[in-house]
Amino acid sequence: MADSNRYSDGPAKCAEILRVALPMMTRQSAGVHPVSYAVWFEHASGGNPRLSEAIAVLTKDGAVLDDAQTWRLYSEHIADPDSQSTRKVAEGMRKVMAEMSASAQAAGAQTDRFGDSLARLSDNIQSEEPHDGVIDEVIAQTQGMRDAVSQLRERLSASQLEIEKLRSEVDRARTEALVDALTGLPNRRAFDRVLAEPVAATTSDCLLVTDIDHFKRINDTYGHLFGDTVLRVVSQALRACVKSPQMAARVGGEEFAIFVPGTGLKAAQELAERIRHTIASSRIRRKDSQESIGQVTVSLGVAVRLPDESTEAWFERADRALYVSKANGRNRVTVAENAPSSHGSSHKP
Repeated sequence: MADSNRYSDGPAKCAEILRVALPMMTRQSAGVHPVSYAVWFEHASGGNPRLSEAIAVLTKDGAVLDDAQTWRLYSEHIADPDSQSTRKVAEGMRKVMAEMSASAQAAGAQTDRFGDSLARLSDNIQSEEPHDGVIDEVIAQTQGMRDAVSQLRERLSASQLEIEKLRSEVDRARTEALVDALTGLPNRRAFDRVLAEPVAATTSDCLLVTDIDHFKRINDTYGHLFGDTVLRVVSQALRACVKSPQMAARVGGEEFAIFVPGTGLKAAQELAERIRHTIASSRIRRKDSQESIGQVTVSLGVAVRLPDESTEAWFERADRALYVSKANGRNRVTVAENAPSSHGSSHKP
C-alpha cells in the first residue's frame, strides 16, 4: 500500500518492529538515513513480500546493501508510483514547453525581419527609387517566413503528440496508483476512496473483510512466489463472486475487503459464504511438481454500516469480526456486533 494506512500499527507494535529492523539496518554499508529506516522497517514488518524477496537476493551469502541498492529498493518497492510518474510528466511538460517557446521565438524573429523588409519596400516605393533589390529581399524574406511558419507548425504538431503521450502517462499513472500490481485488484487507496464517497443509504451498505488462513505457513513452507500464486487465485475467486457495483480490493498482505452497497446484511452474508465456499473448494497445485497444497481457506467478517458511523469505525468492526472468525477455527463468516467500538482492533490469533 502507498497510503497513510501503511503504518497503522500502534506504538508498541511499531517499537517491536523497529527493534528487529535496527540491527539489520546497521549491518549494511548504506548510510543510516530515513530511506534506510523505511526499507528495513518495511522488511521487518513482514507486510511487503516483494521487498523482502529482493533483500534476500541482494544479501545472499552475507552480502550487504550499499546506498545505491537501498535507494533502488525504496524506489521500486515503497515509493509512491503516482508521485514518481507525476515528476516524470512534469519534467516532460517543461521540455515540451521549452521547445515550443524556442520555436515561437524563432518564428517571431523571422516575422520581425519580414516586417522590416516590407517597411523598406514601402519607403522605396514612396520615394520612387529603384527597388529591384528590395523586391528580391522581400521575396527571400517571404520564403524565410514561409519556412519559419512551416517549422513552427511541425513543432506544434510534434508537441501536440508529446502532450498526448504525457496525458496518457498521467492516466496510466493514476490507474496504476489505484491497482495492486500482484493481483490486479484495486488497492487500499482505491478502496478508501470508494468508502469516502457520500452514499444515499448508508445503513444498507455492508463491508466484508477477509484474509487467507495460515498464509504465513504457506509462505514458510512453499516460498513467497507460491504465496503470490495463492494471492492471485484468491483474487480470481473474488472477481468471480463480486459483481459491480460491489468492489473487492487487496488492502494488505493477505487481507482483502469487499464493499457491498445497498443490499443489506442478509445479502452480504450470503456473498461472504459464497466467497468462503468458492475458495475452500479450490485446489492449488505447484507448477514444478503439480503437488496440491491442500485446501486453502479464508475467514471473513461482515459489518453493516451504522447510522452516522465513520468509515474507520465501520472498517474496525468488520475487522474485529474477521478476528472472531479466526479465533473460532477459521474458514468461517462472522457478523460484526451492531455497536460502535470503544477500543482498537484486536490482533490476529
